[in-house]
Amino acid sequence: MSTPRVSVVIPAYNAQPTIAHAIQALCSQTCPDSIEIIIVDDGSADSTPQIVQSFREVKYIRQDNAGPAAARNKGAAASRGAFILFMDS
Repeated sequence: MSTPRVSVVIPAYNAQPTIAHAIQALCSQTCPDSIEIIIVDDGSADSTPQIVQSFREVKYIRQDNAGPAAARNKGAAASRGAFILFMDS
């Protein structure tokens, strides 16, 4: 697998209503192969994990609830892209 140009890190906490739409928006970009999508689940208690894991294009990381800043930092540490973009779920 080639190195992605952009890593998009999305912290998510109980994001069931919106997370699929956010992922689909990224997957529909004109250069999807240059985007790495990293979702950091910040201890969700809803179906966020199941929704995220249904997308094969996504790297899923789960952590105990520590807040969005900690989730962003964890996602940035796991990213491989030349650039990191943060997006809300």
